Amino acid sequence: MSTAKTPFCKVPFLVGFTTSDQERYRDCCSKHPTIVSDQGQPFEQWWRSDKLNAFRQQLLDSDQWPSACWRCKVSEQQQGTSFRTAVNQWPQTDYDHPAGWNIMFGNICNLGCWSCSEKSSSVIFQHKKKAGLIQGNDLTEQKFQNNWPQLKSQVLQSYEHHDTVTLTLLGGEPLYNKTVIAFLSQLVDLGLASRTRLEFHTNATQFPHKIFPSAHNNTWQHVSAFVSLDAVGPYAEWLRYGCSWPKVDAVVNSLIKACDHTEIHCTLTVLNINQLTALQKYANSKQLKLNISPADDPEFMALRHWDQHSDQLMVDVSDTQWQTFHQLIGCDARPGMSEQLRAYIKSFDQVRKPLHIFDAELAGATGW
Repeated sequence: MSTAKTPFCKVPFLVGFTTSDQERYRDCCSKHPTIVSDQGQPFEQWWRSDKLNAFRQQLLDSDQWPSACWRCKVSEQQQGTSFRTAVNQWPQTDYDHPAGWNIMFGNICNLGCWSCSEKSSSVIFQHKKKAGLIQGNDLTEQKFQNNWPQLKSQVLQSYEHHDTVTLTLLGGEPLYNKTVIAFLSQLVDLGLASRTRLEFHTNATQFPHKIFPSAHNNTWQHVSAFVSLDAVGPYAEWLRYGCSWPKVDAVVNSLIKACDHTEIHCTLTVLNINQLTALQKYANSKQLKLNISPADDPEFMALRHWDQHSDQLMVDVSDTQWQTFHQLIGCDARPGMSEQLRAYIKSFDQVRKPLHIFDAELAGATGW
């Protein structure tokens, strides 16, 4: 495989991705929109499918950014790195089977974050049900458990093709999930931990003692913790509803000590673009990198689709560090987005504490 064209990306050649509906696979976690497998299509068929191969060929043939890869493009413009640049450093040359996996382990979670959905949080499902926004039963975890034996078999096959396998664990909250803990214990028992680069995305509400029984007894080849934070202090407690900021701060300190690499990942929406400077100061205080990914879903929280002036977001455009993100505001404005956002937040009035309890100034300025 020649990689002479730029910007080239190894992701669809080396990484397998699940989807939040637990019934399909996708080509990347950073693209929007993504290419997905047919419902019920076995992974080995998807990995060799015409749809995925067509996108791979596009990357080989073109020296232009695919339009769907705008998140990595913005990340590289703003921060110099992206998911693309990280995976491009992988040394693997066997493309018959993934060398890495990006797995959504169901939706079991202990928080209800505003930018998240019921497919990724059991708490959000329950909140939406109480608010009358959703009906029926939460089947996400059942669907995951139905698919997990087949998926786990595919993951274990990666060790037959590659000396090192990278596992990126998501949820829900993976460190709150018994299936995750059991799987990692199985890898240790099979003697595969030393060949595993372990990555997990966590809301930092609890330390994974079962993964790290001792700070001096780390059996994994390398461990990275990607801490999901969108703000600091009381506002963080509203954005990632259900967390305690002092506890989050304590867990972050523990992760820094236990892991080989820790960084902060921020999901950027209209709800927190005004929090970036404070979040950067927090990251600096911990000597951690801040990785920012603009969200495109739900669309009424996306910077690109905001239909009002940026002043409505309390954005300080004089802070040129975030100029690239500021320029996203309203670049694809869609009428009604701001009203949809206010209506969505208001629909939880009987379920969650309102913003003014956490941040009265912001609540008064935004009407959220």
